[in-house]
Amino acid sequence: MYKPQPLKLGHLVLKVDDIQASVKFYQDVVGLEISDWIDDKMVFMRSSSDHHDMALLQLPADQIGKLDPEHNRVEHFSYQVESLTEIKRITAMLIERGIEIDRGVGRHGPGDNTFIVFKDPDGNNVEFYSDMLQITEDAPYEASVWKSDVLETFDQWHLKDFVVEPPARITAILKKD
Repeated sequence: MYKPQPLKLGHLVLKVDDIQASVKFYQDVVGLEISDWIDDKMVFMRSSSDHHDMALLQLPADQIGKLDPEHNRVEHFSYQVESLTEIKRITAMLIERGIEIDRGVGRHGPGDNTFIVFKDPDGNNVEFYSDMLQITEDAPYEASVWKSDVLETFDQWHLKDFVVEPPARITAILKKD
């Protein structure tokens, strides 16, 4: 039976109470650099040439201070795989095994990476991704702000390769158009 071959643990997305305080912490204490923002709700940060290896997601106002530190603040963690072809093989395997898919297959705006996100037995979101934008001295990149209410931010392919219904926050964007 087919088994994925992840290349590395790629990135982590954390839910935070105060995104500005967290950005300052991860810049000043951990030494990360900002790659992109989605409005003032999400920031992508890096320690290497990958567009991001950490992202911070601002909790909605009604959840700030309510998440007990012992409860999950991880939105998802991800593993890099070789290519979009591998993502498609993984997707077929997930479907065959009856594993719940949360979102994908798609291509994010920030980071320009392909993705498939699915649930582990405990309900955690796990992502496989490929083709992450690389930022180096030879390939510099200017950080920008993406809009959260534009479909291209979430999926540049406009959900055409999704194998499940998109999350409610994305269907809300579609209804606006």
